[in-house]
Amino acid sequence: MAAVGTAPAGLLGFGDLQLRLPATRAQWAALAAGLALGLVGAELAWHHPLSGPLALAAWGVAVLLAALFWVKTPVLVLAPLPLIGLAPWTGWITFEELDLLVTACGCGGYLAYALQLNARDRAPAWRHALSYSPAVLLLVVALALSAAWSVKRGFADAGGFQFGWFHGYHEAMNSVRNAKAIFLVLALLPLWTAAAAARPRSFSRGVLLGLVVALAGGSAAALWERVAYTGLLDFSTDYRTTALFWEMHVGGAALDGFLVMTLPFALLALLRTRSPWRFAIGLVIMLLAAYACLTTFSRGVYLALPLALVPMVMLADAQRRRAAAAEPDSSHLDSTFGAVDAPLPRLAKFGALAMAGAFALAAALVFGGGGYRGLLALFFVMLILLTMPASLWRPTVGQRLTALLMGGVLALLLGAASWALSLAVPKAAYVLNVVALLCCAALRWRDAPGQARPLYVLLVTTAWFWLLATMVIVADYWGGTAGRWTALAAGVALAGLWAAMLLEPRLWPLQGAGSSGKAGWRKRALLVAGLMLVMAIVAALGGGAYLRDRVATWKEDGQTRLTHWHDSLQLLHGGRQWVLGKGSGRFVPSNFYDGPLSSQIGDYRLRRDDGESYLALAAGKHMLGRGEMLRISQRMTAPAPGPVTVTLVSRTAADANLVLQVCEKNLIYPDNCSEAGVLLKPQRASGVQDGVGAWQTTQFKLGPVPALGGDWWAPRFVTFSMALDTRGARVDVSRIAMQDAQGRQLLANGDFNREMARWFFSSDRHHLPWHVKNAALHVLFEQGLVGVTLLGCAYLLALTRLSFGRGRDHPLAPAIVAALIGFGAVGAFDSLLDAPRIGFIFFTLLLLGLGLRALPGEGVARVA
Repeated sequence: MAAVGTAPAGLLGFGDLQLRLPATRAQWAALAAGLALGLVGAELAWHHPLSGPLALAAWGVAVLLAALFWVKTPVLVLAPLPLIGLAPWTGWITFEELDLLVTACGCGGYLAYALQLNARDRAPAWRHALSYSPAVLLLVVALALSAAWSVKRGFADAGGFQFGWFHGYHEAMNSVRNAKAIFLVLALLPLWTAAAAARPRSFSRGVLLGLVVALAGGSAAALWERVAYTGLLDFSTDYRTTALFWEMHVGGAALDGFLVMTLPFALLALLRTRSPWRFAIGLVIMLLAAYACLTTFSRGVYLALPLALVPMVMLADAQRRRAAAAEPDSSHLDSTFGAVDAPLPRLAKFGALAMAGAFALAAALVFGGGGYRGLLALFFVMLILLTMPASLWRPTVGQRLTALLMGGVLALLLGAASWALSLAVPKAAYVLNVVALLCCAALRWRDAPGQARPLYVLLVTTAWFWLLATMVIVADYWGGTAGRWTALAAGVALAGLWAAMLLEPRLWPLQGAGSSGKAGWRKRALLVAGLMLVMAIVAALGGGAYLRDRVATWKEDGQTRLTHWHDSLQLLHGGRQWVLGKGSGRFVPSNFYDGPLSSQIGDYRLRRDDGESYLALAAGKHMLGRGEMLRISQRMTAPAPGPVTVTLVSRTAADANLVLQVCEKNLIYPDNCSEAGVLLKPQRASGVQDGVGAWQTTQFKLGPVPALGGDWWAPRFVTFSMALDTRGARVDVSRIAMQDAQGRQLLANGDFNREMARWFFSSDRHHLPWHVKNAALHVLFEQGLVGVTLLGCAYLLALTRLSFGRGRDHPLAPAIVAALIGFGAVGAFDSLLDAPRIGFIFFTLLLLGLGLRALPGEGVARVA
């Protein structure tokens, strides 16, 4: 086929970029799909509430990138996922930036494939890494049809289809919002199948990189939120991290689901990479992610991670064993991650577990009495232990035993002298701990690999035991008698562990050729990261009352969940709804009309009267408190310090108390609020129908408002909100304006002529009426027994294929299995699938799990 256009040679390192007319049916279909997605995406971008032209330009850039890197579109879609939710600024709920990104990547990718950009990217059929059997394809089609049918039923339950850019949870377009995730993934699946056929390794790397970068972005957002709103080490404040997941504006576990589905990929990459700088970056990402997981204060996350990561490690270990047993040139593992380590011997595994358990126990004991300073001293003890040189095992067993006994006696003498000095000289305990640490470091530097030096073993043992003694002294100095005895117990346990490992080298997990050089330092770095994680957990449990309270109330919360699930299923009436579901996105309105009084939450609608738009705001009928009110809010620039003037045009048929606030607030936890409560009374006028009231203009002051916005390095969002504090009341708002002390207008679209653009809503504390709080029951409610059965079959099939079937040796298989298990664990306590971004990740992994397969001879994963 003759080329219809040629790009300049060497463009972006691609060589000759050629465009050719479609030559096959698949390419013509890709052209049609690309154009269709382009039309949809351009229309969405043009209607973006913040700026249509800017959104369209950004969308065009994404299209270009997707065309140039169409094989790696998973990176373009997945990497920015946790950062692109702009609903608190835009007011969009049904549509969002995810839709723009998917349509852009689909448009660019399909056009590149159809016009044969980089036509050399082709592979024989046996190298297709993503392939679906007819039975699996039938299952995928059935899943899509079930979701589509639930949308149809949702429209019918809402009174018929009615398009709207800013529909809320009660209106018809919420059915689209709840069900769209699977269709967004299906829109890209043919492109990804072609990409996996063209460049299997690049596609797998793209999925891995996209999810790891996404985890980094989401974890960094969580870190920013904690630093800005609570403080880095505050584990006592009633504040659960939400990062930039706006879907949690009415509760839910979007961040929880995101973390448990992306963290396994970062861990898998960290375990397999051999590049020092990649390892360092991965380690930082893992520590950030661990902190984010910890600050969710989610018992579901705490349960999901071990349930998911233990099988992942076991599956990865099985892959390593099969790779070690296979011929060197036909390993099943992709070389994406570099060489793999030989499996640890059984005694070494036991030693590693013993070391981890001893440190966890010691950390709990030391922190209880010695606080953060004792815990830091313990960390340095373990750090030196992990850097013990291999030459210590060169002398004979008798020589090592003698060194242990003599070193213990010398360390006791040094410890006694140090303790006496700490009693006589203030803060001498800390100085002595540093001196002992420096002695250990100096001895480690003087190591002579390969030489048997009994005297060196004696010196190292003495110095480490002394460091252990100074840790006890630090805890005693800080915590008194309680710190002394708990730290002493921890020290005795660690001393016994080291003695056993020095005498029996097979217990030492860092022995062998694989633990020397870069590989050895890599293992040690992983262990140090594990120590830091244990320290963080101990500090959160021991130093944070909020987490302890969360753990202590699991039984009461569990009973509340069971009652809520029972009440939710009572909303399904008749066999038809049980079989086919009530419809996508219909739980909230069904719960409102048929549920208990506590579920009759507040609502808002945009209305028109004589050609003018106004907001109809209704309060819930349940018990209202500061956290239970439905808030209509808008993010704005920080007002100048001083009084703020609010002008309100409203009407009401009965007395209603309207609460207005200006707060520093990320999503559902307000802080530094300036508040005004306004009692609105009905005003009668001729020509006004009964039960409505006449429009009235009210002006009042709010504040004085302090300086808001936080520090430049940890900025805080400033949010204006209005809510009704009168049960069952309704107020219509025609116009609202806010002016700060410098005369600046702070609110956009205050007359609602652009519908709900720039306006958002939240329910800060009252969350159960908004969610079924169980992923399986959520699908059952929306799609019936048919939908939940189909999804369950797909879920179990994906787990089986990647654990025992044809996909088990694919390099991503262990991480996908862990992600799906983590989703199931968190989904046992929350809906998850009613958050489109979380649903998108889940269905991406699920559909990949149904089609990925290990390729014969793909990769050469050597055993290190």
